[in-house]
Amino acid sequence: MGETLPPDHDNAEQLRGMLHAVGTPDELRQLLEAPGVDDAVITQFVQTVGVDDVLDRVFTLMGTRFIPEKAGKDGGSVQWNIDTPEGVRTYHLLIAGGTAQGRRGAPDKAKVTLGMSLPNLLRLCAGRLNGVTGVMTGKIKISGDMMFGAKMQGWFDYS
Repeated sequence: MGETLPPDHDNAEQLRGMLHAVGTPDELRQLLEAPGVDDAVITQFVQTVGVDDVLDRVFTLMGTRFIPEKAGKDGGSVQWNIDTPEGVRTYHLLIAGGTAQGRRGAPDKAKVTLGMSLPNLLRLCAGRLNGVTGVMTGKIKISGDMMFGAKMQGWFDYS
């Protein structure tokens, strides 16, 4: 006998397709600004699609939006501790040699560490949450080189 898929399998596949269709901050903004989208809707989406799938996509896309000229010779590893429905997930973004590459797990040595909820990570990546404002309002926790963290937001294209 064949394996029976859960009734919501088709819905999950459609939502996965939506996730993988997002390639720019503008496309992410359109999803986040759809009527009725709030933290609960985002959380439900993430649980249906899969936390790791969403975060892998976000951290892959970060590197494609990096503008090396804006960073100049500045660089280092940024650790991201993301609160998800399945607990904290740690990723890092390595900024070096004119590139930014997102990966799962903690770096060997983080220059700055950022902590936030997954909905706020999506808002930050969509250009709807300013990093400095996020820190000041408690939506983003930061430790380490705070100046590096503050400058870093300007190194990415949010269009």
